[in-house]
Amino acid sequence: MKFSLIIFTLLLAKPVFAEEKKPEKTLSQKLEDKKYYYSALNEFFRETYSREVINDDLKRLEDLLYYTGIELLEDYDPSLLNRYPTSSTRFILGRQAMQKKDYKRALDLFGKIHPDHRYFPEGKLLEAQVYDQQNIPKSRLTAYEACQNSAEKNEGSAKTDKIKRYYRMVYEICLVNKARHHFKVEEYQESLDAYNKIPKQSYKWPYLLLEKAWVYYQMGDYNRALGLLTTYKSPLLDTYFFPEAEYLAALSYFRLCLYEDSLTIINQFYKEYRPRFQALDAVLKQNRNSQNYFYNLMFKPGEELKKHEEFVKHIITRMKKQTRFSLDFNAIFKINQEMKRIAHNEKPVIQERLNGHLAQVKENMINKINYNAKTDIFQFLEGVPFLSSELFKLNLEIISRKKDLIYGNKKLIADRSRGDYSNVKRSRFEYFWTFQGAFWADELGDYSLGLKSNCQTVRNQTTEEE
Repeated sequence: MKFSLIIFTLLLAKPVFAEEKKPEKTLSQKLEDKKYYYSALNEFFRETYSREVINDDLKRLEDLLYYTGIELLEDYDPSLLNRYPTSSTRFILGRQAMQKKDYKRALDLFGKIHPDHRYFPEGKLLEAQVYDQQNIPKSRLTAYEACQNSAEKNEGSAKTDKIKRYYRMVYEICLVNKARHHFKVEEYQESLDAYNKIPKQSYKWPYLLLEKAWVYYQMGDYNRALGLLTTYKSPLLDTYFFPEAEYLAALSYFRLCLYEDSLTIINQFYKEYRPRFQALDAVLKQNRNSQNYFYNLMFKPGEELKKHEEFVKHIITRMKKQTRFSLDFNAIFKINQEMKRIAHNEKPVIQERLNGHLAQVKENMINKINYNAKTDIFQFLEGVPFLSSELFKLNLEIISRKKDLIYGNKKLIADRSRGDYSNVKRSRFEYFWTFQGAFWADELGDYSLGLKSNCQTVRNQTTEEE
């Protein structure tokens, strides 16, 4: 919803008859006193958009946004927000500029966010993403480190546990992106060091197992990569299913020349996973243009998705744990609470005016969640054909290599045990547990297989004797 330049009558205002009286409070101030922050924010813009904006207005806007969050600013026209040069409006305008690929303006706006402002760390995070789009690695890393340092500083000075958790979350996001930076520039040990700083208690940790596995794969430690992927088999992580993890596992076995293990994973993917993803994709595409289908899906799958409930649950659970969704859901909850209080405490004419606006705000938030959920779901599903193609290529390569062995009258050595402790690489900071068929929480993420490469070939003596 874009901001409408219609001035509401100040229903709650009373005329001032004596000069010695204090100035009567505006409607937005009265609403704020009643803690109707979302309503007060809209009235604040109505009261100030046509006059000169002063510093007190900017301070008050930041105070209101502290309670409402800044996502609501997306509903207002950028030309209006430009009149209020605060760190919050610059953050939103910078993000909009980045989405439009106006990187110069985005960097200018992010650069004007005050270092002491609560969104400064996130501003640095987005700034780093701009440098990523521009392929400027050095500036990207500097911005990620600034994000990490400022988030850690703000966490230390936070007055409530809720705010501490927020800055800890931002800190970890910046740290993860720093790890990804090192991976992109092939600094694998530095990447691994950054990933290892994320505790297992973090909501991001389950997602990072796959990323860490890719780091180990690039370092040639296929046993550790496979061990990390094994973690997803734990009941504690049963809602985290990544088709890419199946591909990486098959690829790791392939690098160890354990072709039968690789083929087992490939065949399982084609037999069990791909058909179900295709069927799920077909159902969801029927609702691609719906404004609330994917929002409702996050709470209860429709009847037509019951047979796909396992996969739907996996996808939806992962999305609901993402930061942006939790913040948006929280905003809708607070809007609903404000609407209830207005309906209970105010006269019908005021209810109609205030709750009419709040209903529009709520609808916009639902549409936004629906859009983001739809985007995430289809990005997930659209990655399946690519992975299917890569697994098909891997399957052909394995068949080709097995043929070459036959034609060359050779075979893989394969005359040893399936694993040995001596094949496990570990640093002095890593513990060693023997896996006894059970997943213990403190061991998750520390697994490594002990497989020896099977790539050595020998002459096929049986064939020669015949």
